[in-house]
Amino acid sequence: MNYQFFRLLPILAIVLLSSLVIPFGSLHTAYSKNLINPTDDTIRGSITSNTNNGTSVDPSWILGGVFKFSNINSMTASPTFNSTFYMVKVDGTANHTHSIYDFKLAGQQTIGNTINSTMYNGTSTVTMREDPVNNVPTQINILGDHAISINMDGSVIDNHFESQPIFGTQHLICVGQPSYCQ
Repeated sequence: MNYQFFRLLPILAIVLLSSLVIPFGSLHTAYSKNLINPTDDTIRGSITSNTNNGTSVDPSWILGGVFKFSNINSMTASPTFNSTFYMVKVDGTANHTHSIYDFKLAGQQTIGNTINSTMYNGTSTVTMREDPVNNVPTQINILGDHAISINMDGSVIDNHFESQPIFGTQHLICVGQPSYCQ
């Protein structure tokens, strides 16, 4: 009888370990959900980007701020995109802010199945030093579940952001780690 017990011991060990692993796998899934964006219709995130002056590959500017993109799957309401971010030179000088708002979708969004993205083309208003610039051709790309890129027609805003997109994440650290933002 002891021999049968020792033969069954590996099977019992596997069953026992499996019962422990399954809950921990579920626990990981629960904690990895994006609690900031609980619906599929609104994304809140951070602008975390840099850009250069067009003369080198080294960054000249650092961008940091927030965005909110709502009604992205609505059949009745237009998408709403709002963003405000700081722009500062890499040496810490020339700090200023920009806002992007009043996004107007042109046509339907385009779903890119090969790269898991959704592209929204339209126009927006961008605040500049002198005055806000209206009707700036704007492309917003939702990149998977974690990133976003914003491209604006530089010819309308004096190539202020150069020809590079502004990148961001679909997460806000102040929600995930509120003590960092107090």
